[in-house]
Amino acid sequence: MAILDRFFANGETSNKPSITQQIEGKGFEISTCSETCDNCTATFPKSIKYEESEPLWHSTKPYGLHLNIATGKTDWPHDATGTVGTLSNAIANWASQHANMTKLGNIKVSCCSLGGDLLFTDDEYAKEQKGDILILPHFLWLRGVSISQVDEVFTTLLDLLVREPKPATIEELQTAIPQLSIDENRAYVFFCSHRTRDKRCGITAPIMKKELDLVLREKELYRDYGDKTPGGVQAAFVNHVGGHKFVANVIIYLKPNGKNIWLGLCKPNNVRQIVDECILAGGKVWPDKVRLVQKFNPVEW
Repeated sequence: MAILDRFFANGETSNKPSITQQIEGKGFEISTCSETCDNCTATFPKSIKYEESEPLWHSTKPYGLHLNIATGKTDWPHDATGTVGTLSNAIANWASQHANMTKLGNIKVSCCSLGGDLLFTDDEYAKEQKGDILILPHFLWLRGVSISQVDEVFTTLLDLLVREPKPATIEELQTAIPQLSIDENRAYVFFCSHRTRDKRCGITAPIMKKELDLVLREKELYRDYGDKTPGGVQAAFVNHVGGHKFVANVIIYLKPNGKNIWLGLCKPNNVRQIVDECILAGGKVWPDKVRLVQKFNPVEW
């Protein structure tokens, strides 16, 4: 039945718009290039099992704000934001209370591997009482947020982002929240590495990132947390994003055009094409790899 569902989902035998038509209707182009690179020699272990019979399209829910808490880690407890008394738990609780209360809709919260020296030199950071949060798709950083500040800071931010008739400018945002700073990267790429939830993610994510880093270095786009050169592409790991059976999951944010792309069932031989088509060509995708596409208003900073 799942195979039939996937066939019908492509719209070949029904009057519903095909997946290709739905993707194009959201402002995304379909790539005419192969989704694989024949020159890639990296592979996943043969023991990795995938779910290739169920449809990827719409296998995750849309959202309007993605809060990425920099933990410097690549794996987390089973419930990554569930530890009471931590910054991630406070932010997750705030997001749950404010989800779907504005036109932004759902608010996604992730723990990610991004980080910096303060995670090792500042006791409050190390004890998860304070931290830095990357706000996407707005390409902003909130630095040094403590647990006691979460409600006030994020509520103020949310109000300014949805302000009518026009969202706040960067000057207005930074005046209201001095801890805000602009992220100068052109794109972010996230891989789920949450081994505690599913070992397949812990195995495949590092292989994908290694391959991506090689391609980005070749194209002089690679950035790590210590490199602030504008216009780069930074890759990182995140906790559970749903759909472990669709490994490897890849989440992409493009600053120039406000596009967000979720891909599934990706392998190392897809990485070069992902860089060339999804990132450098402005968000071109392959319908059989897409879990979700969203187009936000491009930021003006």
